[in-house]
Amino acid sequence: MKDPLASVVIPVGPDAELLGQCLDRVARQDFSKKEVIVVCDPRAGDLASLPAGSEDVKVMRERHPAGVARLINSGMRAARGHVKILLMPHCIPVGTGWIRSMVEPFENDEVGVVVSQCLAHDRNGPGLPSRLLDTVDPPQRRNVGAGPAPQQVVGHLCDAYRASLLADVGYFQDDGLSEPGQAADISIKVADAGYTILLSDSAVATYNVPQNRRRLGAALKKALDYGSSDAVLDKLYDLHWLNAGVFAVALLSLVLLPVALVNLPVAWIVGFGIFIWAWFLAVRMPLLHWECPVAVLNAASYILIVLLIRADWWPAVFGKSVHPAILRQWSWLAAVTGSCLLLVVGAAFRSALRVCRQPGGLLYALPVFVLGVLWWLLAGAGYLRGRLLAPSRKD
Repeated sequence: MKDPLASVVIPVGPDAELLGQCLDRVARQDFSKKEVIVVCDPRAGDLASLPAGSEDVKVMRERHPAGVARLINSGMRAARGHVKILLMPHCIPVGTGWIRSMVEPFENDEVGVVVSQCLAHDRNGPGLPSRLLDTVDPPQRRNVGAGPAPQQVVGHLCDAYRASLLADVGYFQDDGLSEPGQAADISIKVADAGYTILLSDSAVATYNVPQNRRRLGAALKKALDYGSSDAVLDKLYDLHWLNAGVFAVALLSLVLLPVALVNLPVAWIVGFGIFIWAWFLAVRMPLLHWECPVAVLNAASYILIVLLIRADWWPAVFGKSVHPAILRQWSWLAAVTGSCLLLVVGAAFRSALRVCRQPGGLLYALPVFVLGVLWWLLAGAGYLRGRLLAPSRKD
């Protein structure tokens, strides 16, 4: 593929703060055979102040508010290039050879996607919301090798796609799949089509942290999107991307003890139902490097509680006797709730460890841990929402 036409598609949502800078850098590229298509959400502001050299920019505006995937698909379908480059407006290409570096690997017919390196930059320094999201969705991609490096997942920030591949796989999933899962979805389609994904060794862009990564409320809302995406990918491809079903079980288990205070038999029946569901949810044991059903942890915790807690402790603690059968039922509920919540705490602890490896991250370790527990529980809520709304698999 010698000097193909390259189409740069830039989807613009309500926040177009850096669009002018992004377009200016694209206009300065030393790749002459290019077209630029800006696809705007109707909520985007006035784009009349385009930078110099933007007379070749085609601006499209959607009639109705749309998600990022729909904006991307509209631009990709309108693009005429043999290579179609997705460039988010908050990603600024470095240097004038960025497009050429993105296009050259397509000379190999096996390459389907080329991912640009992204160097994260937060003008005010990374705050707590950004650090929390970086533990589950790190935007920084580096390639220090001597050539393009194979990847499993596209970046969904600044990626180049072979036009024929996009036509074959049906573009991005824009129905029932939140933005975090779209990168995983298109990556699966690329792999199923027999193409490879490469991380460029020379194309570099600066990733300017957008507003939705700087606000705590938006970062927590992102957990719902991640959980919902995980449920959709599970239903479409039987892919346990984040294993958010585990956190959905943990979220439901929180109701067991309060319900038991009102009606113990109902709580026990609900707990048994959660146990049956947990049997089909696997969790990886970090130390042993093997997977086991979450229900195994529930049962093991119950056995330990029954063995370690003596029946005569109950009167000493609560001041009254209780039938051993009732004690075993409460032990069962405590085991289901405790073992499931332990998995959430473990995920939050791993997030805190990742933050500690970042410069100045030690001060954020405890807040990230506390918020991480809430974040993963919200991911579980998103998973439940996604299971209800997920589209059926299209064979």
